[in-house]
Amino acid sequence: MAPNFDREVHLGVFHRPIASDNGRTASPAFGTDGGVQYMLYEAGPRLDARICIARAV
Repeated sequence: MAPNFDREVHLGVFHRPIASDNGRTASPAFGTDGGVQYMLYEAGPRLDARICIARAV
């Protein structure tokens, strides 16, 4: 935990939305299976969203 809450440390981009995300990704959750990292996330318009999965490369 950093002593100053006013400091931001940006670690880089871990996901860039793709065309099928319809411009919106939200609520990421991360997990690992067999040494492969995954991200489950919500994509698309708020009231018509779907659950998607991204695998680390």
